[in-house]
Amino acid sequence: MKAYQKFMRAVTAVEKFVLSAAMVLVLVLTFGNVIARKIFMHSWGFTEEITVAVFVLISLLGSGVAAQEDGGLVSLTLIPDRVGPKAKKVLRTISWVCSMIYAAVLTVEGIGRMAADHTLTPILHIPKLWFWLFVVVGGISLLLHLTCNFINAMTKQPEEGGNEQ
Repeated sequence: MKAYQKFMRAVTAVEKFVLSAAMVLVLVLTFGNVIARKIFMHSWGFTEEITVAVFVLISLLGSGVAAQEDGGLVSLTLIPDRVGPKAKKVLRTISWVCSMIYAAVLTVEGIGRMAADHTLTPILHIPKLWFWLFVVVGGISLLLHLTCNFINAMTKQPEEGGNEQ
């Protein structure tokens, strides 16, 4: 268990670095495109392709990192707030199973699209499989972080009075 947590800390550190670099890339490309349009009256067409692909990576990796911490993803706690610790564990397990199915489908579909899509992007002429790879990486990230969150939640002792936060 400690080895898995150490592994996940390393994965999270790499993901946070990639997220930071991706945000800087999007910022530089978008700002550069605005400057090119306003000063040189010529738009950088390639920025849209890269920005859309990188936003997919940012969204999926960001959701994976957010899933690691309980409450990081948007959730509705109307029912869990009104039940005891055992029912909370059952609800958390159901939620985890549904989330894992979603992440697994996302990963498998991404792999399928990588294998099936042999087209190139219209402007940069890069194989689209590289952009589908971002979906696969995000799905795997989500699977890893959801598992870590679930393990942490299931091994945590409930607080006195049954109010688990």
